[in-house]
Amino acid sequence: MITKHILLKRILPSILVTTIVLVFIGYDFANKKKNAAQQIQVNFNLQDMNGNEFNQKHLKQKPSLLFFGFTHCPDVCPASLQLLTNLIEDLGPDADKINYYFVTADPEKDTIKILKQYLSSFDQRILGITGKQEELKKLYNALDIYIQKVDLGKGNYTIDHTAAFMVINKGAEKVGTMIHEGFSKFIVIDNYGKIQTPKDDVIKNLKRLLEL
Repeated sequence: MITKHILLKRILPSILVTTIVLVFIGYDFANKKKNAAQQIQVNFNLQDMNGNEFNQKHLKQKPSLLFFGFTHCPDVCPASLQLLTNLIEDLGPDADKINYYFVTADPEKDTIKILKQYLSSFDQRILGITGKQEELKKLYNALDIYIQKVDLGKGNYTIDHTAAFMVINKGAEKVGTMIHEGFSKFIVIDNYGKIQTPKDDVIKNLKRLLEL
């Protein structure tokens, strides 16, 4: 289990040397127009950390936020999940209107048991997803997620991956990407350039993007 002490040791260095970029794309906020949604049209068969089936129909139950990472990730993944935990708290009652998924990029190590243990350090509503590599690739490809195993020698490896949350509406359409920069502000990016907004405005924009 990851203790708060260990979590802080992993996260604090990233404040100094890493820009964690988590973003909202999906609206032209100046003109209040939706960007074209990307329909997720793929049949995949995965499992959640409770041993239940996870497939496309689950993305149609509620809007969803999906993050792709791995439990041995040294900084970006735990930091991003802590930020998501904070965001869930800030959303208040609306938080329960969204599903939150941590999809593994490393099914070789990230078993159901490992995912459940790892995610116990974060908000209990974040659900871990794993499964066979070929089934995971279907979801990676559908959402344009970059996953690359990097050999470190002597049997060790790490994984380069997209460090962003995919924003999915209840029609199983990707309507945006959520990115956080640093630990003090969020960024909103639309099709016309970068717009920096206070944190509360980003939460309001997320609710609007998902029609909460």
